[in-house]
Amino acid sequence: MASRKNRSGKANRRSPPRAAGLGDRLRARLSGLSARLRAWRWPAIVAATLLLFGASLVGGYWLAERLELSDGERLARDTLDDMKRGQATAPAPKYARIEDLPEMPKYTEAESGQPRPTVEEKPRAKPQPTASSTGETWRRNAVPFKDLASRPLIAIVIDDVGLDRPRSKRAWELPGPLTLSFLPYARDLREQAKAARARGHELMLHLPMEPNGRNDPGPNALLVSLSDNELRQRTNAALDSFDGFAGVNNHMGSRFTAFRPGMETVLRQLKGRGLMFLDSRTTPQSVGDQLAHEMGVPSIVRHVFLDDDESLDAVRRKLAEAEALARRQGFVVVIGHPHEATLVALGEWLPGVQSKGLALAPATAVLRKRNAWD
Repeated sequence: MASRKNRSGKANRRSPPRAAGLGDRLRARLSGLSARLRAWRWPAIVAATLLLFGASLVGGYWLAERLELSDGERLARDTLDDMKRGQATAPAPKYARIEDLPEMPKYTEAESGQPRPTVEEKPRAKPQPTASSTGETWRRNAVPFKDLASRPLIAIVIDDVGLDRPRSKRAWELPGPLTLSFLPYARDLREQAKAARARGHELMLHLPMEPNGRNDPGPNALLVSLSDNELRQRTNAALDSFDGFAGVNNHMGSRFTAFRPGMETVLRQLKGRGLMFLDSRTTPQSVGDQLAHEMGVPSIVRHVFLDDDESLDAVRRKLAEAEALARRQGFVVVIGHPHEATLVALGEWLPGVQSKGLALAPATAVLRKRNAWD
């Protein structure tokens, strides 16, 4: 092909040096790109490695979670299967009968953490004995006691008897006469009461009543929220729990004994059965003794608590306080419990009572002396 001519008549051919210049530029560009790729090679390798490592961690956690869930589901299924297989061969309950139940805990009442004060008698009008007084139950069940006048009387009442049977037994094995007050929900109650009476001790019923605070007075306690009919039923059920007791005193009851309508219901039941009432005076607000006096129910009050402080020295001091009060007013009613320190202190003190010019007496003897009854 003929080459084009320019205006001068010369052929217009591509210049080899120009073509070579394009190749050089292309090679230069490729060389620069290659250099840049070589410069980014190691950062790219590191980035790719990190990306792969992160992906492996995420995948590993996901896999571990799936495996753990699978194991948990399998364990749950196995446990349910074991439970179903074991239903037919389940062991018998530990306490199959009510007789096999362990001893109930001993219930005690702490009045705001403070010792309850000694109560000294205040003068009051003496009730006259009624024509039927000689046939009342409290007289029939009283421990005989003749010497009311020659010496000051000390009546030791042990509450909460019957629950802790070893210590209850230690209490009725002490020299007497003591007055033992049995809780109506104690096990083998009639047998324990007979054993105590056979040792020459007087018996009382320790009737559970509602305290202030959250302390538990035990089953079927008398509560201010109960109807009059329910109070009668619970009172009579407790009165029927055993025989041979001369009277009743309250177990706890710092709230209930301040509740006049409820106490009227209880005292009517006692009056109908010819029983005496001992106001344990767990609260200064108790209306028990005054109300009993108004209703013609024979009654006495607690003067000294032995063991709000259960240390041996404290019980000894309270016994000395009881001696002094007996000499001032001619009689004293002391309430304690079958605590270790109380039993030890009484074991030390009882043999020497007579030599101190005092007389150990049942609660009914104090009732007779307080009211000038024969």
